Amino acid sequence: MRNKIVITAMTILSLSANAAIQLTSNPKDGMVEFEAIGRPSMLKIKGAGEGATSNLQFENNMLTGDIRFSLKSLKTGIELRDEHLLNKYLQVGQFAEAKLTFNQFNLPKGFSLVNPTATNQAFKAILNLHNIQKEVSGFYSITSANLGSNASFEIRLSDFNIEIPSYLGVKVADIVKIKVFLNKIMKVN
Repeated sequence: MRNKIVITAMTILSLSANAAIQLTSNPKDGMVEFEAIGRPSMLKIKGAGEGATSNLQFENNMLTGDIRFSLKSLKTGIELRDEHLLNKYLQVGQFAEAKLTFNQFNLPKGFSLVNPTATNQAFKAILNLHNIQKEVSGFYSITSANLGSNASFEIRLSDFNIEIPSYLGVKVADIVKIKVFLNKIMKVN
């Protein structure tokens, strides 16, 4: 009888360990940064915006779901450049957000929500930007017990039909580096 109770308890625990856990983040708990290099290369344009909103599920050592970011929050520190970036190039009136979708985001072997750590792990996701979907790849790290994490990847503006910005003879390179910081990810259930 005792063995039956132990086996039943172990079965229940193993089922709950594999149950999907809903995870979310709030824009105030993070930031998105970008860096574009100008041509000539002495010009670096850096900008940042509010954090992203995530809607993720953790199950069987894998994350699925998406991270959404409001493009309207991007700022570079120069008002005229911000206006051009948002209205002329990103066209935020028509394309207000970017969305990164993880269909199968594998976490490192042995990863657990109890002691979550991962350093410099590769990932692939689908980025929807300017109403175009393209696969992107980069690296991520999970840095704290509250699932604080960061990711970095590069995009080509031309892949998303975004006009290459230029002003007074200075043109931005096609490749833009992006970093996403989620300082806290909360468990919903």
